[in-house]
Amino acid sequence: MLPEYLRSSYARYKADTNKFATWLLETADQCGYQPPALSATVHTAKKGKRNGKNHASDADPIPYSATTKDLQKLGEVVAASALTVPTAVLTIAKRAIKLRKAVTSWFLGQGDSANNDRHAHFITTLEQICEALEWKANQPSIPDRKQPPPTSDAQSDDADADRFVNKFAVLTVEEPQDTAQSQPTPAESKKIVKVTVVEEDDDNEAADPYLGSLFFKTLCLLQDLNNIRKFISITWSEYRDKKIDLMNAAVVTDSALQLAQHLIQEVETEWRNSLSEEEDGVQNMVYNLAVLSRGISAAPSMDIGLPYNKNMADIADWCYVPTKVLLESFANVLQVNHLPVFKKGYFGTYNPKADRNRMSLGQKFNEDKIILLSILPEFCMMDTFKIRIPTEDAITRGLVEFSKTKKVTLSLSFVSQIFLDVHHIMRHSTFGAFGDLRISGLRIQKTIDDYLQLSKSHPPPKFWPKEGDAEIRSIISTVQAWIIQDLFLDVRVQSKLAKTGSPPEKHALFSQHAILCGLILFSLNTRMQSVGQQLVTQWYDVQQLAFLHNLVISSPLHKDIGWPDMDAFIKIHGEAHIFVGSRPKNVDESLNRLELATGISSAANFARDSRSKRFHKPDGKNARLLKPTTAVANLFFSQYVTGAEEDGGITKIDRILDELLQKSKLESSSKMELQRANPELTITQRWSNTHNIDILQLLAFLKAKLFEEEPIILYNYFGMHKRSVELLRRIRDKEHHKFVQYFTSAYMPDESFISNIVILIHHTARGSAQNGRAMGLAPRGAQVGSRIVMSAGQVMRDYLKDNGDVACKELRVFCKNKKPIQDDVAYDTSESDDLVYSFFCLEDVLGPKGVASLQTGIPIA
Repeated sequence: MLPEYLRSSYARYKADTNKFATWLLETADQCGYQPPALSATVHTAKKGKRNGKNHASDADPIPYSATTKDLQKLGEVVAASALTVPTAVLTIAKRAIKLRKAVTSWFLGQGDSANNDRHAHFITTLEQICEALEWKANQPSIPDRKQPPPTSDAQSDDADADRFVNKFAVLTVEEPQDTAQSQPTPAESKKIVKVTVVEEDDDNEAADPYLGSLFFKTLCLLQDLNNIRKFISITWSEYRDKKIDLMNAAVVTDSALQLAQHLIQEVETEWRNSLSEEEDGVQNMVYNLAVLSRGISAAPSMDIGLPYNKNMADIADWCYVPTKVLLESFANVLQVNHLPVFKKGYFGTYNPKADRNRMSLGQKFNEDKIILLSILPEFCMMDTFKIRIPTEDAITRGLVEFSKTKKVTLSLSFVSQIFLDVHHIMRHSTFGAFGDLRISGLRIQKTIDDYLQLSKSHPPPKFWPKEGDAEIRSIISTVQAWIIQDLFLDVRVQSKLAKTGSPPEKHALFSQHAILCGLILFSLNTRMQSVGQQLVTQWYDVQQLAFLHNLVISSPLHKDIGWPDMDAFIKIHGEAHIFVGSRPKNVDESLNRLELATGISSAANFARDSRSKRFHKPDGKNARLLKPTTAVANLFFSQYVTGAEEDGGITKIDRILDELLQKSKLESSSKMELQRANPELTITQRWSNTHNIDILQLLAFLKAKLFEEEPIILYNYFGMHKRSVELLRRIRDKEHHKFVQYFTSAYMPDESFISNIVILIHHTARGSAQNGRAMGLAPRGAQVGSRIVMSAGQVMRDYLKDNGDVACKELRVFCKNKKPIQDDVAYDTSESDDLVYSFFCLEDVLGPKGVASLQTGIPIA
């Protein structure tokens, strides 16, 4: 089931009709009329409460079912009154009418005017009520209070019945955008009678089953699936055109598929309770009924290779019948203890350069047959050999299950169709997704290799847990097994499957499954982000250098020492978190904040001897942990990395919306006015007003947030740690004699405490400043320069000249979001996106071996 805050088009339709019925009931009550059935219900409820038989709270809404005849009577009462009809009320009713008529007319046949009058009796009644009320919309009038109200026998049951039923509870519904800002809502949320519209079937509806509410709900489901399908196609077109990254496209697509499966499950459950086991599934039922309703022959167009009538192609595609036929044909060849093998060329040859728009229906169907049947054996291998991939998507999960059950469902047909759609969109660059995954895998491999090489140059730090090294080894093992090598190919060779069928192609699955490539890339990058943040937290070297760099550039001689990578690091995690407040303005303030951050001051330790603890001793319990600032990506971390789907994923994104809502309440109204065009603000305002959101709006919001978070996910903490250690070593080598002079030769037990050099420099600088002020070398209140700070600044200048923007260069190469994280660095935007992966940039990031491996396909030794 979908979360309560998400609504399908059918759920919105029901909410609209219930809300309109509630307004009619409330307005008729103001005119002195209430349906007899409602008065009897209220009387029974009140009597039960008096006798103590009703255990419900007085605040619980009393359910009332309004029939079509009830609505007709309510509409007549309101139309005869002098009350004004708000435009928003009619807009909601017309939205429900429009959806019902549009979906039904499309099903009966687009452009068939003869079918325009074949609609449900309830919708016809709703149209008549709107026509009667429309002339009263926004017409200022005063109710005639002297006019005697209509009477009802049930109204005299209780003196306070009128007061009780004058309050109504309605389902919250998204207000129309064109009226929500200017019109009052039809009813308040504090009312205590809940109205539900009951659509009865008349004789015509019994003759035409498509007019029934359950069948209409099915048509709404198919329309929702079609809208989701279009959204996914647009998303992958954006990835193909290099507007968004692979991780974004994959996470959004898999989230959309999960929501679609919830929609399908709800409808299929209802049909399962109404259909016998012998009857066809939902897809065949809708298709066959459409054939009868349109009066078209059901005979398939075998002359052009179609298993259905070509004149029903629109409905067949809408119901995913072609994909269903292909899956069923594959299910027929599945046998116990037998692994199917695809014979290349058996159905023809796939030509990725062909223009699909110029193909006939039969040619398109045959192309889909080649693509789908060639890849299905790979999913069978997963079950046969119990292969566990790094992460799983809805398509892979569904097809692996299908290889065991042979059961073709609407959900399986839909996800398989999405697989084909993505393949068609990427047809000119089918290896594009795996190419991105491979480049990123080489980048991760080089990053970890550099880290391991650095680790050999110092003793193993006691504060770095074994779990950290285990995770790093696990990441590099995943890259090696799945990206550099091909585990599927290895299994084929070991099981001697390579001798049967067509020669296996390396990375056959990944080269065609762009969504799975994107999710594996997301898993690897977020794992690198997580363990990289742990590494920097435990060493606390980057943070301490942030203090030193800030102290150095406060000097007039070194104001021009820029460090783009550090600026990006601070912006990601916030100045307040890194500096325990705003940036320090002098050495005294900097040292005090640094001691607070490292936990060696009395304020941090609450110990008598804490002032004697001059040095930071990392123990893994430091309070200034680096926390992920990628809220949306972190929400999906539990699903695609740890496997705890119940703790994250798209169905839990209401947490993000709640956080945005709290944040927006802190923003000034003037600032919000300037950001009125911001999609995030629009979503937040809608969430604040209704606490529900449309599925497509949610997916668009998810895509926008992942685009925003992409550079933060890809920030290289390992590289920043490596360069920080190298810089600290250079400063240590230059000032070693002074550190020994001031702090004895035991100032650094081993190189795992190299970051403490920053604290020593601060102590030395503060001592120099105090001595200078005592000797009157500077006016009162003025800062005294420190030689050791100037010396460290010179080392920084020399080192950062070639190493200050390495992380930002990586972001420039790998990110589709080209907006820089730091404000003061402008990239050359004239460079074409096609040249982003230029040879020279890649060599800087991947190294010569990585580029050679990328070009030749030979793994790095």
